[in-house]
Amino acid sequence: MDIQNIKTFLYIAKLENFSKAADELNYAQSTVTSQMQQLEKELGFPLFERIGRRNYLTQGGKEFLNYAKEILHLVEQAGTIGENLKQTKGILRIGVLESLLFAKLLPLLPVFQQMYPHLELVIKIGQSTELISLLKQNQLDIIYISNAMNTDSAVKCCYQHRESLVFVSSSHHPLCNQKSVSVQDIFQHPFVVTEPTGYCFSRLREITSEHNLSLQYGITVDNITAIISLLQDNKSVAFLPEYALKEPLQYQTLKKLNVSLPNQVYYSQLLCAKEKWLSPFIESLIQVICQQYPV
Repeated sequence: MDIQNIKTFLYIAKLENFSKAADELNYAQSTVTSQMQQLEKELGFPLFERIGRRNYLTQGGKEFLNYAKEILHLVEQAGTIGENLKQTKGILRIGVLESLLFAKLLPLLPVFQQMYPHLELVIKIGQSTELISLLKQNQLDIIYISNAMNTDSAVKCCYQHRESLVFVSSSHHPLCNQKSVSVQDIFQHPFVVTEPTGYCFSRLREITSEHNLSLQYGITVDNITAIISLLQDNKSVAFLPEYALKEPLQYQTLKKLNVSLPNQVYYSQLLCAKEKWLSPFIESLIQVICQQYPV
C-alpha cells in the first residue's frame, strides 16, 4: 500500500473534493484519481461517493479514515528515528584485539559515548579468528583487528590503517645499544611470543623459514602488558605491533630494535558481516576512528 496514496486520500477526505486536493498536493487531477482507484482496488471497496460537487466518504471510507491517520502517524514517527538517535537506547557489540583496545580504541570511547549517551557498549576481547567467527554468527556488530588484508568474502572491510610490526626488548638488553641488529643475531635470543594463531607469530615463523633459522621461545602469552613485563628479564625479545608501544611507561622500559629487515607491514581493520546494515552507531564509530587515525 503506497503511503502517498494514503496521504492523498486524507486530503480528499478533508477537502471533500478531488480537484482541491490535487491543487494542494500540486498534482494533476488525473494523478489523484488514479491514486484513489489503486487504493480502492487494494482495499476492495469504494472510498468516496460523489454527490453534487462534493465527494463524501462511503461507510468503508469512514472506517478506513482512522487507519489511514494512524498509518501516516506511524510513518512520520519512524522518520524521526534517525533525527533523535542520540536519545535512542541501543546496544553496540564490538569485538577487538587486546592490543588495539588499549592502544587505540579506549582513548576514543569517551568521545563516542558523549555522542550517544544512552548507547550500551559491549566489548569482547579476543583473537582475530575467534572474533571473525563471532562476527559471522551475528554475535558481534563490528570487530577491530590487526591482520593481513582481509580476503574473507563473508565479511567487508569498513576501514583499514597501515601498521608496522617491530622487534623490541628491554632498554637493558644486550642488543638495544646496537645501531643495526642482524636477523641471525635477533634469533639467537629467546622470544616471548603472542598466541600461535595470531599474525605476529605466523609472521615470525615466516621470517625464520625465509632465513633458515629457528625460533626459540618458552613463553606464549596473548597479553601485551604481560609480554612487556616478561621482557624485563633483559634476555628475551618480542615481535609486537608498534602501536602497542605508544604509552609513556612502555616507552621507558622498552626499546625498538633496528633489525636489518624490510618494514614488516600489516593492517588494523574494522570488519562487518557482508550483509550487515551499518547502523548510525556503527557508522559513527567508524568515523571517529577514521578521524583519529586517518587512512
